[in-house]
This record gives sequence, structure tokens and C-alpha cells, in this order.
Amino acid sequence: MKKVLALGYLPKWRGGKQSSGLATGLFDLHDAINEVCSDIDVTIAATDIFKEHYHTSHTNVLGWTKVLLCKHMIKRFYRLPFFFFKSFQISRKFSMVSMLDTFVKIIFFDYAIEKVNPDIIHLHGAYYALFINALWKNKKPVVLRLHGINGFDSTITGYKDYQRIEKNIINNDYSIVTFVTSNICEDWKLKYGCFKCPMIPIINGYNKSIFYAPNKPIKKEYDLITISGIQERKGQGRVLEALKMLKEEGTNLSYLIVGDGHKEYVENIKSFVVHNNLNVDFLDYCPQDQIKSLLWKAKWFIQPSASEGFGKTYIESAAAGTPFILPSHLPIVHEKNIVSKINSVVTKDESAQEIYNTLKNIDFSTCYNAKVVSNSVAHLSWQAIAEIYAKIYQQV
Repeated sequence: MKKVLALGYLPKWRGGKQSSGLATGLFDLHDAINEVCSDIDVTIAATDIFKEHYHTSHTNVLGWTKVLLCKHMIKRFYRLPFFFFKSFQISRKFSMVSMLDTFVKIIFFDYAIEKVNPDIIHLHGAYYALFINALWKNKKPVVLRLHGINGFDSTITGYKDYQRIEKNIINNDYSIVTFVTSNICEDWKLKYGCFKCPMIPIINGYNKSIFYAPNKPIKKEYDLITISGIQERKGQGRVLEALKMLKEEGTNLSYLIVGDGHKEYVENIKSFVVHNNLNVDFLDYCPQDQIKSLLWKAKWFIQPSASEGFGKTYIESAAAGTPFILPSHLPIVHEKNIVSKINSVVTKDESAQEIYNTLKNIDFSTCYNAKVVSNSVAHLSWQAIAEIYAKIYQQV
């Protein structure tokens, strides 16, 4: 049996602190590998679990405490100068990276490597790729999965810092680098060049045990739903502007916004709803295993993001039988066999005017066939993608 150690964090509904799609995808991928691959055992070293050992679903998780890390530092005291230097080096080079935070993560990861003694290390994202040169005499093969290119996305705060990190990791030693879309893989080559190892796209998936179409028709309580962190980049505000224009013409659509965000921005969004008397409800947070029931109650999922690495919420919505609306520039639109007339409507761009134009032409009195919509993405389950990664693990 091959042992794999993945460094990352967990979503809230799995005991962690994160509400991002990246955290959910990171966990769901490795949990699916543990579920379907009897010859692979993945352990997640989670930086946001504050106890020594944790188990959820099919996956063992290592967490940390101050006492645990102190004991490890005493035991491996001769490594501390190296770790301290690497932490200083990383934080000095990249202003967005905290030296203390980096030092703690390096100590924790060093502990996790000794605890698990993995055959393979799996890192997620450009930030964690920085750690490959901070490992103590590491000779284990490293798999890196990249979820997007933040360094050229001006809608992300500090994107220039991300650019420096992404440019820096290109010369590190990996066994293979995977990307969540073909578009990002090709874009990376154009912007940064090629890694010194194979680079292949392996797209994101969905948890088929959670997202599936209802067995019988469900009463629709909302015309639209968005499930995402509330940010300007994600587009909830632009949907509200479109709803305002529609209401002024006599069409009052209902809309559920699920997610949280920066307090001031969320308050501005809510004030806009009240001021314009829009038919909008808010739900701060919903565990992943309860999202399906919300999707069932909506006629359309809409998320007019300015940018996405992949946007797995779209395929989760389709898997639950709810068609989605998204702008044409997103990478997922250009992947084969995902976005189609069977499960979606693609807008020209993410603007409020284009959202208005699109919603005005949708017949909300009829609904797509939920089973047909769900079947359109059936090939994208994490369980199917787990088999692809299992083959990679066996080959590196």
C-alpha cells in the first residue's frame, strides 16, 4: 500500500475553519481516493485542526497543538536553524507570507512526515509549493495540484504577490503537476513557462454521495440561488443590480444568497436589497451536506464570477439537478463535456446588464428536467477522478 501525505486545511463541515471551495475540493478528492482505492492511503496534515489526531469520513487527519510542536522541536532541535532560515527566506522574499506562520507550518509538516512516513507528498496551491524547499532532506516524490493562476487576476487583492510566488515555484522539483482545468494548464505555460516534469489537467469533481437529483419534484421557493463567499468578484452585487432593473419593469424574481464575506461589503449588499425592496434572502453558512436541499428549491444557480480557478459549484448545482448561469470567460466553459445547453445558460460577460438581458429571456415558469441535468455531469464525480490520481500515485 502506498501512503500519501497531503498538506492543507479542512472545510468547516469537516471540522476545519475554511469555507472555500478549495478546502472542500482538497478534502473531497483525497477522501474519495481513500474510499475507492484500497491500495492507497491518504492522510491530510491539516493546519486548521488543533488536536493531534482526527478522523472524518474515510480519511485520517493530523492536526497540531503547541505542546505537540514544542515536543517535536525539542526532539529535532538540530533542524531548527534550517527551518528558521527557510522561514525567514520565504517571508523576506514574499511580503504576503508571515515568517511565524511559515515557521509553524514547516515544523508541523516536518512532524507529519515523520509520523506518517509517506511514499508521496501531495501539495495543493502555489503557496504550499514553497514548502518543498523547506523540507528536511526530502527525497520523497512530490505531486503538486494547482487550482488557478492568481498572479494575473487583478480582482484578487495582492495578486502581484501571488505572481511572484507562482513565478518562483516553476523551478522546484516535482514528480508531476496537475491543474484543475486545461485552460489553466495552457495559460500557465504561456505566462510562466513549463515545469521540469509532466503537466496535465485533471479537472475538479463533485461528491456524488451528497449531490444528486431529487427522486420526485421539489417545490421551487427561489428563482435564483448563489452559493459562494460574498465578494465583488463572485458577482452577487451584479445579480442584485440586474434584479433591480427587472423589478422596475414589473418582474420580481426571488433570490437566495448563501455565504459570508467581509462585514462592510455584506452590509452594503444587504442595504441595497432593503433600499430597493428586492425579494432576496440571506443564509450566512450552510454545510456541504445540506447544500443539495437548497439547490433543489431553486430554479437556477447563478454565479457571474469575474474569475474562477474552476468553479466546482457549477457542477455541484448540475449534479443536484439545478441548471446554472455563468459568464463565457470562465475556464470551466471551455472544458469538454461539461457546460452545455442541457444544463446551463452562458452569458457574454459578467456585467449586470448582461445578467439582466439573460434573466429577462429565461422562462421561469418552466423547469429543466432535474435527472437530465444531473446526468450531464455524472462523469465528474470525485470517485472517478480518484481513480486517475491512484494511477499517478502508483507511477511516481
